[in-house]
Amino acid sequence: MKTRNQVLELASFREFDLVVIGAGIVGAGIAQDAACRGLSVIVIDQDDFASGTSSRTTKLVHGGLRYLEKFQFKLTSTLCQERALLEQLAPHLVQDFSFVLPLIKGSFITQIKAALGLTLYDMLAFAQPGAQPHQRIGRKEVLEAAPVLDREDVIGGLKFHDAITDDSRLVLEVLKSASNNGALAINYLQATGFGIEQNKIKTVVCRDRINGQEITLNCKACVNATGVWIDHVTKLIDKHWDERVLPAKGIHIMVPPSAFETNTALFLPAYDGRYIFVIPWQRAIMIGTTDSLYSGELNKPLPNADEVDYLLSAVNKYTGEHRLNRSDVTAAWAGLRPLVDPHKHAFNLNQATDSGNGKHALSSDQITTANISREHAIFTGPGGMIGVLGGKLTNYRLMAGEVLEQVFLKFPELIHPAARTSRTQRMMLGGWLDRQDYLTQTAAIAAKARKLSIEPATIAHLIATYGKDAQRILEVIDHEPQLSERICPDFPPIMAEIPHCVQAEMAVSLEDLLSRRVRLAQLHHQQCLAAAPKVARLMQNILSWDDKRITAELKALQNSLGSMEWEMNVVKR
Repeated sequence: MKTRNQVLELASFREFDLVVIGAGIVGAGIAQDAACRGLSVIVIDQDDFASGTSSRTTKLVHGGLRYLEKFQFKLTSTLCQERALLEQLAPHLVQDFSFVLPLIKGSFITQIKAALGLTLYDMLAFAQPGAQPHQRIGRKEVLEAAPVLDREDVIGGLKFHDAITDDSRLVLEVLKSASNNGALAINYLQATGFGIEQNKIKTVVCRDRINGQEITLNCKACVNATGVWIDHVTKLIDKHWDERVLPAKGIHIMVPPSAFETNTALFLPAYDGRYIFVIPWQRAIMIGTTDSLYSGELNKPLPNADEVDYLLSAVNKYTGEHRLNRSDVTAAWAGLRPLVDPHKHAFNLNQATDSGNGKHALSSDQITTANISREHAIFTGPGGMIGVLGGKLTNYRLMAGEVLEQVFLKFPELIHPAARTSRTQRMMLGGWLDRQDYLTQTAAIAAKARKLSIEPATIAHLIATYGKDAQRILEVIDHEPQLSERICPDFPPIMAEIPHCVQAEMAVSLEDLLSRRVRLAQLHHQQCLAAAPKVARLMQNILSWDDKRITAELKALQNSLGSMEWEMNVVKR
């Protein structure tokens, strides 16, 4: 990726075929697809890359087992296909993972329902490469996989497979792929206005939130991929715009492996009909998620005590004496899903809701997150702006293709022979040329890392996080061996990652680095805060910060974690 200064300089002197607003997974996917079709494209974000919903997911690339209860068979089938493809395109980052649904005494109806659901899930994924059918396993195997479960209640389990990833790193890899194909990507560039000519957007006026300067981007077309902010951005053109988005809030909590002993991911039916994931991730245990309509500040979704207690209670139903409590929680974070308001179904091009199928629309008091479709929707807004909302991390590539088809319908002048067909289904992520290159290069990276006396956990972390760019981090250690030190004591990331993230991945703040490039802020707030001063000093050397800037960065990180970490006070009690 180019540096911010390089992108700003290039952006000032050209007209883009496409400006994409929003650099989460949807915007990144659109930029990648547009660039590989030969369009000139820039993707911008008012904050950091993946700083919204796309870094706050359950980290799953999955077929959507839960959607089968809503009879969303087409969506589930599509997600299964994309899951299989992404395992091939990003083998270091999207990996098969086994899940166990424990069967409990007295849960006969749940057992039948789960077995039927998983059988249908297998059928929808059957034709995909590497698909593994679910299997029933015995009580002994379940308890060996997850010793924390209540030995008295468990009678067996159902084992199935999905895939796990690092969501913000997936966004970065897609952005890197877009950049390698000619796209420009820049963070902290906020769209503040639009220039309209003949009812078409011709300019996007932006404010650089780093230096405060204004920059105008010239364009032929514009896509709004800002998720829960989509209505806010559209209202910059038409203040009377009828809002389309219903934000839904989901929280996750993290606990240490010592507090919840499991060697497998768990899929737990909750008492209210929902399902809770318990996933070993980055040497911690992630538990989530909640799902409720949200009407608060979009920029600061906060976990609250009731939501954390809900997750703890749902898990404790299965653990007998090994009960979790608030003091076990090392981190908690919230994200917002951009769901499509079912009252606004008329604008949808792609969404299939009950109301869109000719049935009566839901009344306001009937709307819950449970009865809102997870299908995405695309619309044409004022000035010819193409908007996209909803969808999943897993199907970002398909959403990108559908958005570009709408762009070409609205702006046929952008069509040329190479633009008609997407190539993203063949584009490896992570810098690999193909599967064989992945195997060869990872072996070489691991061999070199061992010569540098890097511990095995860190070697695996570097490859899984950076792909082929792990080589660059080893080069940093070659020159500065002291940077092989861990950032936090309980987790494998090391200090040598910091120069790479700043110089090659556009990390411009302490929060960028610790929350999204390296995921420590989502794993353990206290350890992250304790490590922050040494990380800030290294960033100071690279970015020429003065002492005042370091103080401001440390305070901003503290506010970011503290403002949404109600549980910090609980831990200290």
